[in-house]
Amino acid sequence: MLNGFKPLFIVALLALLCACGSSTAPSGAGQGRPDSQHNASDKPRAEAPDAVDPDMVAAVSPGGSDPPIGMKFRLDTRPVVGMPAQLVLALIPTPGVEISHIHGSLQVAEGLQLQSPRSFDINAPQGSAPLEQDVTVVPQRNGVLSLSATLVIDYDNGSVARTYVIPLIAANNAS
Repeated sequence: MLNGFKPLFIVALLALLCACGSSTAPSGAGQGRPDSQHNASDKPRAEAPDAVDPDMVAAVSPGGSDPPIGMKFRLDTRPVVGMPAQLVLALIPTPGVEISHIHGSLQVAEGLQLQSPRSFDINAPQGSAPLEQDVTVVPQRNGVLSLSATLVIDYDNGSVARTYVIPLIAANNAS
């Protein structure tokens, strides 16, 4: 079973490495919400349409990022063992699809601790503006670690579930 995930893992790792290049735009480091203890009732931030941060990387889903939603993420800090790392998840609704509800569930693989709530709900998002969720994780060991986000989306044509994998590379120190 694990061999079936190997190509997916390699693609996710390559996507993450491509995102590690330099950028002329500010990365937004330290601009996330300072409280890592926000609760599921907090409303996600909605950005202007097509205002997805250029420093964001697409999360990998075996089901693809086809309608009704896609996901991108950005790390605000480099993951270091024992130190909290802030991620920003951007849920990107497909234009023209009327989403009535999104339920998100976060799962961490071995070696990663989640400090944010394990689930969140978004009721009746308006338009196709990206919806951002702050997530805080703490790597417990160095190496490649994994955060999964499962979204259940209720929309005009029914319901669909998508699971996205977010690879993180943790280091022993911040240098």
